[in-house]
Amino acid sequence: MSIFALKMIACMTMILDHIKYAIPETTCFLTQYLGRISFPLFAFLVGEGYSHTSNLPKYYKRILIFALISQIPFMLFRTLVGEWRMLNILLTLLLGLLAITAFDKLGKKYIISIPVVAFCVLLGALLRVDYGWYGVLSVFVLYATRKQKWGRIVAFAGLNLIYYYPRLFLAYSLPNLISYLCTSLPTFLLLFYNGKLGRKAQYLYYIFYPAHMLILYGISLV
Repeated sequence: MSIFALKMIACMTMILDHIKYAIPETTCFLTQYLGRISFPLFAFLVGEGYSHTSNLPKYYKRILIFALISQIPFMLFRTLVGEWRMLNILLTLLLGLLAITAFDKLGKKYIISIPVVAFCVLLGALLRVDYGWYGVLSVFVLYATRKQKWGRIVAFAGLNLIYYYPRLFLAYSLPNLISYLCTSLPTFLLLFYNGKLGRKAQYLYYIFYPAHMLILYGISLV
């Protein structure tokens, strides 16, 4: 399974996750739960982008530019959810990228790198980026465990357990359990990742992300 294949799965499941807000009639098992697959894949792909880029400043710049472009479409779409005063997911990924850059560049200087990672996670919560602290930490965890496939599964399942704790143990229900399992599922898909680029589609997600939100918002007005 190539990077292109993972991007396609992530984009399709993102539509599943979002379409129910524009068209409530589409609410079903697929849109309610399988949409949970999308974000972990994009979080993983940021780490892969970092590992393979030949121009890190350009990579940062590209994410930042499209984050700015996406903010208004994101806020319009979020009005369908009921809370629009947030920052879009590209800024979540940007903070995650900053965290893994610090961790990688500083090497074993943990006394510096770990506080920087913690600061990025804290910023994710304070700035109210999409997925908050969990989103930033997901990027970091999936990158830090990239060389241990089964360790990645355990680490990400553990992170999700912390994230879903209130819904699993304080307000347990079967839907919450299914959401937890579907959010953890992508690490099993990554067992089939072959490390290859596949078909070139560098700007696929960057364009698709704001475009699909504008389309869904437009549909909701009809």
